[in-house]
Amino acid sequence: MLYYLEPSWTWAGFLTFVTGTIALCYDMSPSFRYHFKFVMYVFTASVIALFVMPVAIFRPKNVRNSAMGAPFMQRISTLLGITWEVQGEEHLAKDFACIVVSNHQSILDVAGMMSVWPIMKKCAAVAKKEIVYIIPFGWIAYLAGTIFIDRAKSKECQALLSESAEAIHEKKIKMWIFPEGTRTKAPTLRKFKKGAFHLALQNKLPIVPVLFSPYTFINDEKKIFNSGKMITKVFPPIDTDKFSPEDVDKLMEITENLMNEEFQKLCAEVQKSQSGSSSSKNRTIFTWSPSAIGSQGN
Repeated sequence: MLYYLEPSWTWAGFLTFVTGTIALCYDMSPSFRYHFKFVMYVFTASVIALFVMPVAIFRPKNVRNSAMGAPFMQRISTLLGITWEVQGEEHLAKDFACIVVSNHQSILDVAGMMSVWPIMKKCAAVAKKEIVYIIPFGWIAYLAGTIFIDRAKSKECQALLSESAEAIHEKKIKMWIFPEGTRTKAPTLRKFKKGAFHLALQNKLPIVPVLFSPYTFINDEKKIFNSGKMITKVFPPIDTDKFSPEDVDKLMEITENLMNEEFQKLCAEVQKSQSGSSSSKNRTIFTWSPSAIGSQGN
């Protein structure tokens, strides 16, 4: 005897099976969880970019456009089981132009930037020009006033940044630069490049170091992406008035040493936090509950 199943029930059963399979794989396989979380991060960030774009397109290259996506990016962090603690946020809350220099470890740093973006309100990021071709991120970055540079053309790059620095000085906008030039997962920060410090000295702009703690709960080699805590440390502004243009190496060294020293402290702090929550199961992505955030000892 043949039984006819209503299409709605067929689809409901199929979706239940798929959801259950994903949940089981997510819970049992660290490798699956690692890839699934990164896919979810990129997918949901893309949806947010597309959601914000219709509004941002009516005020192109406006640095305030990024702030619209910040609350949604914070929800993504919760979805992935990542909590962000901001220390020293008062140093970014002031309405003044400055050069923000930050370490760069992962594509997840964007979520870290969004943890302080509402505090800054007006900030323009500096990024390599290739990003503008990554859809939809490049489009929303352009609409948010991101400054795209061609690192292969250093003279043109410096001219563009100098021109932009004059504009941010006048409008009291912060400029976010990654002085390492690329992502690094080393236990210490990569050697800084001089561009940001030249820019600060030429335009008499203070430097505000912003440091992201290491992602101790993520291991790319072992394909592990557990839940965990991240700390965004904002340092007091470094006044550049007391430095001459010839002191660029000195200014860079002071900033680099300051951030490297604090990086080791933050590493110990987040590792201590991780060990304190190691008994909690890593199910945050399915419960959407901050109380479920923990790490799994795989």
